[in-house]
Amino acid sequence: MKKYKSACSMDCWDICSIIAEVKDDGSLKISGDSDDPVTRGFLCQKGYVSANYFQDPERITEPLKRTSDGWQILSWDQALFEISEKLKSILSSNGSQSLIHYKDAGHGGLSKNIDSAFFNALGGVTTATGNLCWGAGMKAQQLDFGQVYSHYPMDMLNSQCIVLWGKNPMDTSPHMVPILKKAASKNIPILLIDPVKTASTSLASHHYPILPGSDGHLALAIAKILTDKKLIDLHFAENYCLGAEKFIHALDQFSIEELVSATGLSISQVHELAELYGTATSASIFLGYGPQRNRNGCRNLRLIDALAALSGNIGIEGGGVNYANHYINQWIDRNHLLNDSEQATGLPTFPQPAFADYVLNKPLGDIQGIFVTLANPLVQLPDTNRVIEAFKSIPFRVVIDLRMTDTARMADYVLPCTHIMEESDFLMSSMWHNFFTYTDQVVEPTYNARHEFDIFHSLARMLDLNAFTSKYPNIPDYIAKSIKPLCQKLNCSPEELIGKRSFFPGNEIPWRNRDFETSDGLFHFYIPGSDQDFFSAQTKDASYPLHLVSVHSRYSMHSQHFSHRPESELPTVSISTVSLGNIEASEGDTIKLISANGELKCTLAIDNSLPHNVIKVTQGWWHKNGSVNILTSQKLSDDGEQATYNDCFCRLEKI
Repeated sequence: MKKYKSACSMDCWDICSIIAEVKDDGSLKISGDSDDPVTRGFLCQKGYVSANYFQDPERITEPLKRTSDGWQILSWDQALFEISEKLKSILSSNGSQSLIHYKDAGHGGLSKNIDSAFFNALGGVTTATGNLCWGAGMKAQQLDFGQVYSHYPMDMLNSQCIVLWGKNPMDTSPHMVPILKKAASKNIPILLIDPVKTASTSLASHHYPILPGSDGHLALAIAKILTDKKLIDLHFAENYCLGAEKFIHALDQFSIEELVSATGLSISQVHELAELYGTATSASIFLGYGPQRNRNGCRNLRLIDALAALSGNIGIEGGGVNYANHYINQWIDRNHLLNDSEQATGLPTFPQPAFADYVLNKPLGDIQGIFVTLANPLVQLPDTNRVIEAFKSIPFRVVIDLRMTDTARMADYVLPCTHIMEESDFLMSSMWHNFFTYTDQVVEPTYNARHEFDIFHSLARMLDLNAFTSKYPNIPDYIAKSIKPLCQKLNCSPEELIGKRSFFPGNEIPWRNRDFETSDGLFHFYIPGSDQDFFSAQTKDASYPLHLVSVHSRYSMHSQHFSHRPESELPTVSISTVSLGNIEASEGDTIKLISANGELKCTLAIDNSLPHNVIKVTQGWWHKNGSVNILTSQKLSDDGEQATYNDCFCRLEKI
């Protein structure tokens, strides 16, 4: 039996460390790595299933071409020849800007970025800006701190109060759970702020079910209470911040009653929350993505950042506003990784959530082709029906994937790629901790799958991109040069890292030195205004009275694990009896959710813990069952070009 060190390649907080054992009979055993100090030998169900996808019966095993008679199997030579000939035709007649490269984060390894390097070698193509997941929050922390960092995981135990703000670690970050349980055993208050009574409620000492989108109102209300009670750190505010005095004066514009009313909580609940947070000598906030998935998402997170700064919980042990962690990222040579120097300036872009409108609003013929990598946009993008229309309108469509996703089903060519067990790659977390894994290749590629590096390298040779093929001769060289700054920092060679889980030290307590990465080195306070828009968090259209919150599944990373669900299974919508009102429907009934964008069949579930007129559906379902994004719109957040999934309003009808 031979053991290999690998890691989960999903775009997840934990990036679990994995031990893969190849037995003498050739079978493979996947388990968690007990030596890892964060994941500690536990592999969640998502990670276990994903790690075994290389032997999934639904896996694509050959290049496929759409024909009038169905899918035709091609040899790799034929598939790449046909694709390269089409690319030559498009490039000569319409230019590289008529191609869209749509990619997301379906795999966390560095080597898969060869797709971006290839399209930059073409001179650059049309790409997306913004984000479906965390864009508004990233923008908020970049504006406030200059960069996005998180505390070392175990530093949570130095907190005297822990706030899970829109975060559900039981389902989305399971390796945080043992740390939270240890904190609870030390009688550290754990405050859960979430419209939904999630599985993480069992970890919390207090649950505050606010209305969706009212996070900024709650942060301001707490800040106002702390200021009135003189529970603020004026030394930090006056010496290390820009705009602190203006922020404190701005609080006078708001009445505590008006702010609290917007949250759906009671005055006593908000005072209790403020007391627990404000009197702690150190308090940490861990943010989920829900608070920024609305039209005021950037503002919401900036106000939460401001609350932490005002209370002096920045740059101290047990403090911080932990949203993401880009500390390791700065030690990656992005110019080499992405071939940025070859990219032309002034290339067209579009906000990622507004893909459909961008494509359909372009003059006919402006967009000639699309390559989709590491993504399933026909499920994950908002406004599904219009996305399908837009995707079908593009004359030439290529998808690279492991399985026949809903996006792949509508492509002209589908190319099968390798799985993390079939390749060596460099994996790191951009969300939580500073551990990374340079994985071993465990098994040979299944059937006829190829690594994206080989796919794009072959296309480059066919297109006579000699500079590209010379610059990127092979995967080990590509990774080695991309992580050269990191290796110099660690004083090691890339070869010394292969097959190891490593820790990148430094910055365990972000901003300890009070030297922020903004242009002036100061933390920047967001200054709120008291205009009418600040309090218009709810829908004004009586036709759609129900506020939909789409949540992450414990069992799937977005759409990746929903393929095996039976076609007869429908998404479940949860609603309280009070919100159901006069609709004559019961638990288990098939109902229809209707928004301004579409209709979705669901199975009804009663959950009386939900706030009034708030409903919940799990996101990620494939088209055969019904995607929740049939209901959502392409509207963007206030900054960061974030999808506003949680600004979706519906009505419910019994079928």
